[in-house]
Amino acid sequence: MTDFTKGEVVVFTDHYDLFDIDMKGKECMFYRMTVENKCLVLDPVSEEWAEPCISILKQKNPGHVPKKYAKLCTRIKTMVVTY
Repeated sequence: MTDFTKGEVVVFTDHYDLFDIDMKGKECMFYRMTVENKCLVLDPVSEEWAEPCISILKQKNPGHVPKKYAKLCTRIKTMVVTY
């Protein structure tokens, strides 16, 4: 398996339904691995998060993190229940 870098651009290589949008061929921002072979990616167009299998993603430019995504990643926090 290829190592993905937080904030790098990934492209969907297969069909994935994200709120009635077919993501095949679309670019997203990789954020992190979740469970098993799944990961968390952000679609910058719809501003929605997806959790696809890592096998249907390919790196556009391995290891390169665009400045806008690097900045965005510093502002993302995991939700914490505080009651």
